[in-house]
Amino acid sequence: MINNNEIIRLRRQMHQRIRAVVAERRLARQQDLPDDHTFDHSAVAAESPGGHGEVN
Repeated sequence: MINNNEIIRLRRQMHQRIRAVVAERRLARQQDLPDDHTFDHSAVAAESPGGHGEVN
Protein backbone atom coordinates (compact mmCIF):
# COMPACT_ATOMS: atom_id res chain seq x y z
CA MET A 1 0.00 0.00 0.00
CA ILE A 2 1.22 3.51 -0.84
CA ASN A 3 1.71 5.75 2.17
CA ASN A 4 0.77 9.41 2.35
CA ASN A 5 4.31 10.68 1.73
CA GLU A 6 4.55 8.64 -1.47
CA ILE A 7 1.22 10.05 -2.70
CA ILE A 8 2.42 13.60 -2.01
CA ARG A 9 5.69 12.94 -3.85
CA LEU A 10 3.88 11.47 -6.87
CA ARG A 11 1.45 14.41 -7.02
CA ARG A 12 4.33 16.89 -6.92
CA GLN A 13 6.10 15.05 -9.73
CA MET A 14 2.91 15.02 -11.80
CA HIS A 15 2.33 18.76 -11.31
CA GLN A 16 5.97 19.49 -12.16
CA ARG A 17 5.66 17.55 -15.43
CA ILE A 18 2.44 19.35 -16.30
CA ARG A 19 4.06 22.74 -15.65
CA ALA A 20 7.03 21.76 -17.84
CA VAL A 21 4.77 20.77 -20.74
CA VAL A 22 2.70 23.95 -20.42
CA ALA A 23 5.86 26.08 -20.38
CA GLU A 24 7.24 24.26 -23.42
CA ARG A 25 4.01 24.78 -25.36
CA ARG A 26 3.85 28.44 -24.36
CA LEU A 27 7.41 28.95 -25.60
CA ALA A 28 6.54 27.24 -28.88
CA ARG A 29 3.53 29.54 -29.35
CA GLN A 30 5.66 32.60 -28.60
CA GLN A 31 8.15 31.49 -31.24
CA ASP A 32 5.28 30.97 -33.71
CA LEU A 33 6.07 27.30 -34.11
CA PRO A 34 3.13 25.13 -35.14
CA ASP A 35 1.68 23.12 -32.26
CA ASP A 36 1.19 19.43 -32.80
CA HIS A 37 -2.31 18.05 -33.30
CA THR A 38 -2.49 16.78 -29.72
CA PHE A 39 -2.51 20.24 -28.12
CA ASP A 40 -4.80 20.22 -25.10
CA HIS A 41 -6.47 23.61 -24.65
CA SER A 42 -7.71 22.62 -21.19
CA ALA A 43 -4.11 22.84 -19.94
CA VAL A 44 -4.05 26.51 -20.92
CA ALA A 45 -7.44 27.12 -19.32
CA ALA A 46 -6.29 25.41 -16.12
CA GLU A 47 -3.31 27.73 -15.92
CA SER A 48 -5.17 30.97 -16.60
CA PRO A 49 -6.53 33.09 -13.74
CA GLY A 50 -9.79 31.63 -12.56
CA GLY A 51 -9.00 28.28 -14.18
CA HIS A 52 -10.47 25.28 -12.43
CA GLY A 53 -8.04 22.63 -13.62
CA GLU A 54 -5.34 22.83 -10.97
CA VAL A 55 -5.76 21.31 -7.56
CA ASN A 56 -3.29 22.25 -4.83
